[in-house]
Amino acid sequence: MKHGKQAWLWALLPAMLALGATAQAQNYDRYRDDGYNSGPVRCESIKGRTQQCPLQGRARLVRQISGSPCVEGQTWGQARDGVWVTQGCRAEFIAEAGRGGRWNGGGWGHNNGGRGQVLTCDSNDHRRQRCVANVRREARLIRQTSRTACVEGRTWGWDRTGVWVDGGCRGEFQVN
Repeated sequence: MKHGKQAWLWALLPAMLALGATAQAQNYDRYRDDGYNSGPVRCESIKGRTQQCPLQGRARLVRQISGSPCVEGQTWGQARDGVWVTQGCRAEFIAEAGRGGRWNGGGWGHNNGGRGQVLTCDSNDHRRQRCVANVRREARLIRQTSRTACVEGRTWGWDRTGVWVDGGCRGEFQVN
């Protein structure tokens, strides 16, 4: 009986893996529909070394993979033709397209045509905090001010009524 259960599980495993891959691909397809250039690019700092990965457009961290923090401007950042990571940061990035961003050598300047606002939201003592704002289209992290990683969907997120942060994430968010 034991071998029958194992055979059944091994037969089911490829189908489960395929479903997971399909769900992940569909999740990243929404970025393409929302004005991003492509699916995710994985960039990894191995043994603490700096690594640069090609990415056309303004990089946005969508998933941190490492246990080491990925803090924009400290352990990851924008390069002329891509994104760089260092000190063990490993993450997946997407490239924003047509967001009005302009690389100025030290960061990104955004011309949002008077639309949107910048909102500061801090999770102090690792407590969940909600910052009220009228979000019409999106909220995005533009500057992380904490050492704790701000990872969308895990330590920060948004809905139509504002931005929430948790787990020590502190940052500035552009709300459109």
